[in-house]
Amino acid sequence: MPRVLLLGLDSADAELVERWCDAGDLPHLSALRRDGVWGRLGTTADTMHVSAWPTLYTGASPGQHGMYHAYQVESHVQGVHRTRPEECALPPFWKFLDDAGRRCVVFDAFMDYRLPDFGGRQILEYGTWTWFGKPSSTPRRLRKELIRSVGPYPAPEHLHVLSVPDPRAFRDQLVAGAEAKARATRWLLGRSDWDMAFVTFGEPHGGGHYLWHTGDSDHPASHDYDISPAPEALRDVYRAVDAAIGSILESVDDSVTVAVFSGDGMGPNYSACHLMPEFLRRKGWLVDSGGSNPDGEPSVAAKKGLLSRVREMIPMEFRQMVSRCIPRSLHYSMSMKWVNDGIDWDRSRVFCIPNANEGYFRLNLRAREPRGIVEQGAEMAGILEELSDELGSLVNPDRGARAVDAVVRADDRFPGRARDRLPDVIACWDPSARILDRIEAAHWGLVEGQAGYRTAPYYTGNHRPNAFVIARGPGITPGARLRGHHIRDLAPTILALLGVDPPAHFEGRAVAEICGTGSPEVGALSPNASGHPCAE
Repeated sequence: MPRVLLLGLDSADAELVERWCDAGDLPHLSALRRDGVWGRLGTTADTMHVSAWPTLYTGASPGQHGMYHAYQVESHVQGVHRTRPEECALPPFWKFLDDAGRRCVVFDAFMDYRLPDFGGRQILEYGTWTWFGKPSSTPRRLRKELIRSVGPYPAPEHLHVLSVPDPRAFRDQLVAGAEAKARATRWLLGRSDWDMAFVTFGEPHGGGHYLWHTGDSDHPASHDYDISPAPEALRDVYRAVDAAIGSILESVDDSVTVAVFSGDGMGPNYSACHLMPEFLRRKGWLVDSGGSNPDGEPSVAAKKGLLSRVREMIPMEFRQMVSRCIPRSLHYSMSMKWVNDGIDWDRSRVFCIPNANEGYFRLNLRAREPRGIVEQGAEMAGILEELSDELGSLVNPDRGARAVDAVVRADDRFPGRARDRLPDVIACWDPSARILDRIEAAHWGLVEGQAGYRTAPYYTGNHRPNAFVIARGPGITPGARLRGHHIRDLAPTILALLGVDPPAHFEGRAVAEICGTGSPEVGALSPNASGHPCAE
């Protein structure tokens, strides 16, 4: 039976990997590129960034699997709720491998959940960047045995990073995290019989969000924060991940097919998401709670709005300290109360799904939302049209640059069984517009606020759709280039390598060049020749 080792680099950016490979900073990834195939991939992260990993796992688009962010919506539930990965409408590819008798190891897959009756080994939330569930494993004692043998993961996860951290301290934590993940992986693979092993490194994700400014002198955060202790902190994190990959590869021989990939990347944070609630208020589509009941007492909505105002009066430092101390479940429960607080659902036609990446807009639609007021048909179509036009008119008044690269309607891009979980309209920001604290539209004027990197969650870097794959193994032509493939192609490729037929819902196709049956284009691996092909 062939063996396949998959190394997922969470939000590792293709452009940075290319640049630092060519500069000699990533010798192990450079060797994989030289000895195998390399290419950029199309990705659903061009529209919904956090959808990339579920899309890769399920071989299908967000309209089919329904997963795209830490906060989501669903039919017949008012407002926003915390995402539960087990609600994914499609299973991950390792279920089909397991059903076919292939021995699987799955370690720290992002937005993963514990599969019932899984015959392989699965560890959740050891060193993932964002935890979506409780730490667990199959077998149940496996995670505790791993920690007892190699130690706990030394870097914080997202819930515990509540502001822009000291660059040297955070870099050192992520570097130690990559080293720990390598030790844990070697321990896990060494005590398991496996045909497919999938390990995810979360360090590029956290590093990209909070260390971007250390290597980008054009970003204003590089001047606002002291980066002198670690002027190339993000590159140091990538170097540590590269060294960890080299350590893991020492434990496998040339008969193993190795694939390293990312479904998304990172660039500077020029998102305008934090300005969008005020945009909707100016339009009269989002109405804050307030008013009184007939007896003169404040309405329930008004009382909830008061809670939010009281919360804003509490110093941020104290709120952050409390967040670090309370149980995770209580933190999530409280955060959902704040997210949904202060909205008058009986008068609001459109609301935002909180998100620091794209602008996610959902109509408060009658018969879909419990307190929906927008009628399906002409009223819905009119609001969708006007909202799309208004978003398309947004500019950065300081530069005169158009703010939105694309306005996408979910019905057009992502139809499917899980469509009702998605936003209705998505605004994909153009980073070249460099939105910070101001945005303007022709019909409603100027909206101002804090710069995005000074607004929770305080990202100096943000997602961009720079996905890639590197693969080396038997039958793969060394030094070859892949073109025109998509992250949806990875799941069918993995099944093909292990001799398992794909399920009917897979939307991609097996990559012949990785399966050893294609004739790829062979050429120089220069960044300028990379392109950014998208199969969509």
